Parts: sequence; C-alpha cells; structure tokens
Amino acid sequence: MTSPLPLPPDPFPTVNAQTLTAGSVLHRNHLSAFRPAQFNPCKGQPTRFAPFQDAAGGCVATLYAATSRETAAFESIFHDIDPAARFKTVRLNDVEARTASRISPKRDLQVAALFAPDLKLWGIDRGQIIETPKSSYARTALWAKALHEARPELDGLIWTSRQCDPERCLVLFEDRVGEDDFDVLEEIDIGKDDALLLEMRRFGQRAGIVIIA
Repeated sequence: MTSPLPLPPDPFPTVNAQTLTAGSVLHRNHLSAFRPAQFNPCKGQPTRFAPFQDAAGGCVATLYAATSRETAAFESIFHDIDPAARFKTVRLNDVEARTASRISPKRDLQVAALFAPDLKLWGIDRGQIIETPKSSYARTALWAKALHEARPELDGLIWTSRQCDPERCLVLFEDRVGEDDFDVLEEIDIGKDDALLLEMRRFGQRAGIVIIA
C-alpha cells in the first residue's frame, strides 16, 4: 500500500528541470469559452497542481497541456471515468462544449521534472503524487506551490500522464509565462467538426468509454 504524500520539504531540495524548447507542440482540450492559450485564474474544480497562491497570497493562474491530442482528451473529458465502472459514458453535450487546440511556446520553457527518478530524489513516488485520486488534490497542489516558490526560474511542471501514458502532461504558471508567449497553431470547436468528434469517440472507445446523447 502506498503511503500518504508527505508535506513538501522546506527548504526544498534539488529540483531536476527539463527544457521544453521553443516551437514544441502542445495540445489542449478546453472549454470553448476559453482561448487556446488562456490561463485559468484559480476558478473551477481543484486539479492535481492547482489552484494555489504565491507567497504574497495572490492566485497563480495555470494552464494545463499535453503532448498529444489523445492525452489532452483523456486528461479532460475522460478524466473522471472510473476504470472499474460497468458502463463508462460521457455526455455528448460535455464533449461538444469543448475546443481542441494546439499551441507552441515562442521561447524555451524550464519545467520541473516529476518523473520516477526525479520523485525518488525527494523520497516519494508516482503512487503518492501522480497516481492519486481527487481527494488528494489539496495536498498535491502544495507541492506545486512549494516548487513554484523554491525555484523562480521554473515556468511549470512536467510528468507522465496518469490517464494516457507514455505521453506527458504539463502545468504552466502565468506569472512566469503568459498567453502572449504562445503561438496558436490550431483551434477547432469539437461541436462544429464531425471529424474531430469522431476522433474523440475513437479515443474513448480505446478505454471502453462511449459518448452518449
């Protein structure tokens, strides 16, 4: 049995960082009310690494992205499906309310690596911080806050997707990198594109998930 995630160390120890190079392609699956590279200003439901506040108590807006369109779908519209559920379904309206986007950073980004060897450096493992349920988000977000405060040069975090390995996920911090630091390569409203909706259905079918009206 995996032990609970401890509080982050203070002071924070060594952080292994990786460079996400300018021109890299990132995928998002976001509500259509948001722009492709728009950050979330601490609104909505808690996520694994957000929301959190900076040292002055201000909201650190965040942006989630993934390294493939399928991963972005599994980390959003398919995220909360219980793998043990007898019937795995997602409402069509929820899918059609979203947009699939591709964005690309205009500059290199420095992101803290949260892969297995890097986590071992801190005495924890994926089961404690990446493979955890929603009930743990208040604790996992504290680690994002600690990393943000400890390393001002970090633009965000990167890890292997829990929902769609071996692809990767990122969360970026708006006080380090902003919407204007990205080029928008593609923006497709799922509700207005039959081919994209079919692609989403195929992604879901891989996991036995059906999009229903």
